[in-house]
Amino acid sequence: MRSASLQKPAVTVASGDDTGRGTASLPQPSWATRWKSPADVERSFSPQHWAYAAANVTRAYTAPCPTLQQYADCFGQEYAADWVQIQMLALYGSSSNQSKGVADGIPLFSASFAAEAGRYKLSELMLFFARYKAGRYDKSFSTFDCRRIGNSFFREFLPDRTDELYRIELGRQQSLRLENERRYKSVNDNEVPEGYTSYTWFLKCKREEIERNGGKPTGGFFDDEAMRIKL
Repeated sequence: MRSASLQKPAVTVASGDDTGRGTASLPQPSWATRWKSPADVERSFSPQHWAYAAANVTRAYTAPCPTLQQYADCFGQEYAADWVQIQMLALYGSSSNQSKGVADGIPLFSASFAAEAGRYKLSELMLFFARYKAGRYDKSFSTFDCRRIGNSFFREFLPDRTDELYRIELGRQQSLRLENERRYKSVNDNEVPEGYTSYTWFLKCKREEIERNGGKPTGGFFDDEAMRIKL
């Protein structure tokens, strides 16, 4: 899961893979400069990397990689369905159910799931598949049933995702608060110019930092206060 931005510059790219499918010219998202074809995406976000996703939960949720829908928008909806099918076949191959009828249902399920789960990143979908294979979700994994896998995603994984994203955000806010407290103490320990208290001098420095950033908040606990107060 390599880092990439998802903003779309005004350039085009001929999308497609080694088979020659999907050659329409589309706006090129900047993540496509790293993963230039569906084959690149399938290699980077393959079942071989499930263990990495499971071991790096925060990164799985926050890495700037494409959602399933963004992948479909760039290369075609069939590629999103193909990607899901690759993950499903990996689960099927490691289960005890080798029924041909079950295997024949995977493509249809994959197309439906790709349409329903388009808003989620490939990396967090990998986290789900990794956890499902490990037995965290659905007690009947060994039987392999597409419907049960879909139910596990929506009824078990998504509530976990909500809780984990909440904890990640709490940790981020705490880190910002501690950093601002450290910087405030640093200002307070230094000489404060005449006419300022240590607090107002800190806010002045904070405002200048925001202005150097083009007026955009820098992600600190005192951003709003620094821009509101008259110094």
